[in-house]
Amino acid sequence: MNYLKSSYSFEGSDLIASSLLREVHNGVYIDVGANHPALHNNTKIFYDRGWRGLAIDGNEEFCNLWHKDRPRDIFITALISNNVRNVEFNIYPDKTISSIDPSAIGRYSSRFLEDEITTQRKTTTTLSNLLKKHIPNEEVHLMSVDIEGEDLNCLLGAELTNWKPGLIIIETKNLSLYNVKQNIIVDYLTDIGYRLIAKTPLDAFFIFPEKEYFSWVPKSIT
Repeated sequence: MNYLKSSYSFEGSDLIASSLLREVHNGVYIDVGANHPALHNNTKIFYDRGWRGLAIDGNEEFCNLWHKDRPRDIFITALISNNVRNVEFNIYPDKTISSIDPSAIGRYSSRFLEDEITTQRKTTTTLSNLLKKHIPNEEVHLMSVDIEGEDLNCLLGAELTNWKPGLIIIETKNLSLYNVKQNIIVDYLTDIGYRLIAKTPLDAFFIFPEKEYFSWVPKSIT
């Protein structure tokens, strides 16, 4: 299939990421909550440029699509959190929405009839566990996280201080630019050395400024 698009992301997040990662060639990414390999996807544009990485989604229906469209990537069917536990995983009709977060499930389930929702019992894992197993010695230049309410737990279970991905794109729907530090994701990432450098209405972009490929970024904004 030929995807003739300048941006694959919702709201052009991949173009912002491309600008920030302008000094990186043939990089590595992790896509958590990967969903479809092209539609509304933050890493497809990098795959087209020769990058590769680890893609993770709880919905196994996307597995064959990833193997067909993006064979250089490793696709893992898994649910990511801050620990290993049993959960209910809800998948909604258009397959672009799924969650294990009780608050998100409450919001999304109210939009659909009960027989339109697929509920599965699954066991979570952590991003750190999958990283050690599948790409243990790689420099990760980009990590994209969109897992509907479980995003902070993904970060907590990632042990980021051990490997420090260069750029993190993460969904932060309720982040106000007037009260940035009151956001728990901003607070957590800032405390471990990341700096918020850009935002769309849905996503926030954090760089680890000590990476040499961010040497072009003015110190005044980090």
